[in-house]
Amino acid sequence: MKKALRTKISTYAIALLISFGCGTMSMAGSGDFAGIYAALNASAGGAQISGTHTSSNNEVNEGKVGGVYPLAGYEIGFNLPIGSMFFLGVGHSWTAGGSAAIANSKGDSLGGSNSEGDAAAGSAFKLDASNLKEIYIMPSISISDYSAVYVKLGRAIADLTATGNVTGTPTNLQGDLIGIGTIAMTERGIFVKTEGSVTRFNDIRIVGISGTNGRIEGEPIVVAGTVAIGFKF
Repeated sequence: MKKALRTKISTYAIALLISFGCGTMSMAGSGDFAGIYAALNASAGGAQISGTHTSSNNEVNEGKVGGVYPLAGYEIGFNLPIGSMFFLGVGHSWTAGGSAAIANSKGDSLGGSNSEGDAAAGSAFKLDASNLKEIYIMPSISISDYSAVYVKLGRAIADLTATGNVTGTPTNLQGDLIGIGTIAMTERGIFVKTEGSVTRFNDIRIVGISGTNGRIEGEPIVVAGTVAIGFKF
């Protein structure tokens, strides 16, 4: 069901992009964007995990945890014209450093409370996502000279670590992303790109909370706004 929903969203987004482009084609020029590009980017994102905490005596508590974080990195890619208006971007991005704290079972969280004390403050821990990498394609439309809109579809991978009162080791994050954005470029090839995106990662599962076999299970989602400044070679 989730896969079908993501497919529908992607289809609708691309259809909207094509419709928008067909209505604003007077000064279009996909050749303006052809070639290799590189950029530095900065993002502000919000991450949330919705899931459950199951105690060692099988008590189940549902909840949500999350946080807001800044990230910075780079991206490189290539734009290939496939018509007078349309071009296809293919790229890779990487977060230069730092980490994003996306969960803490203390307080309003997946931890809740139970009779064995392996939740709430007794099971306080933090999940950090770092070293985020993305590969993506960008179906794009040039809406005027040196201006374009695009849809981004891709795959994201990040390292996930747990610290605090937890003994289990989480698996790395992997998920699908979808975004939509704009590109404004000068004749010299300097461009500014703005983008909004949503990344839905695969479910995570951590066994080993507060020295017991309690476990945390949930689905991480990241919503981000990104600004990139770069150069098209």
